[in-house]
Amino acid sequence: MSDDSDFERSPQLRRRRRRVLWSWKSKQSKKLFSRVYRKNLRMAYLNQESPNGFVPRMHVSWVSSGLFHTIGQMMSTILVQGGEPPAFLARCVVDYILTGDVMKVCVNTDDIPDTLLRESLKKIEQSTDDSELEEALQLCDSWRFTVEGLPNPVTMTNRLQFVRIATLYTVILQRQSCLNQIMDGLAYYEVLQLLRKKPCMRSLLDGQSADSGAITAESVINLLKPSYSVLGSNRRQREEILVVKFRDILHSIQDKELGDRLKDRELTEAEKDFVNALRLGHILAFATGSSTIPAMGFNPNPKLSFSHDEAKVHPIAHTCANELQLFVNNRTLANNDEFEYIILAALMNGAVFSTV
Repeated sequence: MSDDSDFERSPQLRRRRRRVLWSWKSKQSKKLFSRVYRKNLRMAYLNQESPNGFVPRMHVSWVSSGLFHTIGQMMSTILVQGGEPPAFLARCVVDYILTGDVMKVCVNTDDIPDTLLRESLKKIEQSTDDSELEEALQLCDSWRFTVEGLPNPVTMTNRLQFVRIATLYTVILQRQSCLNQIMDGLAYYEVLQLLRKKPCMRSLLDGQSADSGAITAESVINLLKPSYSVLGSNRRQREEILVVKFRDILHSIQDKELGDRLKDRELTEAEKDFVNALRLGHILAFATGSSTIPAMGFNPNPKLSFSHDEAKVHPIAHTCANELQLFVNNRTLANNDEFEYIILAALMNGAVFSTV
């Protein structure tokens, strides 16, 4: 069973969703999101990026003002309301959030956002003799004597222990007050308790786990269920043909073959760039407003609808209803690349909604 399915079927989450819908108009909820909105220009500075994901940026004034608690509440509310999961955190950060125990956190040097510090510790880790180790340690002299508990002196025997403790201090212990506030905020609507009860749901926060669950053509096909005309009718036959063509386009996007299908057209440079960057998330975002599958699935369920109109060709998205409307006519059903180009033009013109 998938994480999304677990999240959706959980009776606790359904109750929390009702509580969220009720409280959305409340003064407390408005105050929470107003506070986040006022600080949105600073949100880009709240986290630091490492090769393994993001870690909170330690800032005394932000901690003292409870800003990270607010961020945790926002993440909790997004998850309960079925928004895009905030899956961007480094795995070690998620380890700490799910366990609350520093000793259960797995860290490595790629969790460190500071490039110089990360490379310095890697040199210590990779040292093969005492001279290399001494040279690498000199790069850390500006801070290593100020951190209580680090091995001293550092030798070839204990150098890996030194690296691990230094990494743990930098990524978790130094930022523990930020992380604790985020955890307190995630307890909003009891989301933290549910995440800890079902660790398989860590993909809702873990950027690396989220990457492993990329959207596929089949997942989009399963989401966008066609709403056909009556079985046996002429309209139904034409709709089924168009669905086959649409699904074929999804597979060509997944396999990076859409450009080959449009090779006989003289595309502009902008169109060529868009084709190269095109992903299935653009299709999903165009139809629903979300480039990923929300934690609790879509509500209402996405669907494909059809309009038999010879005067219109470009699909229309009704994002509030999660509906993608396709026009069925001689142009869209033509045995050439016309339908592919129509979809491309629609996605480009709908960039506000289909940006990933």
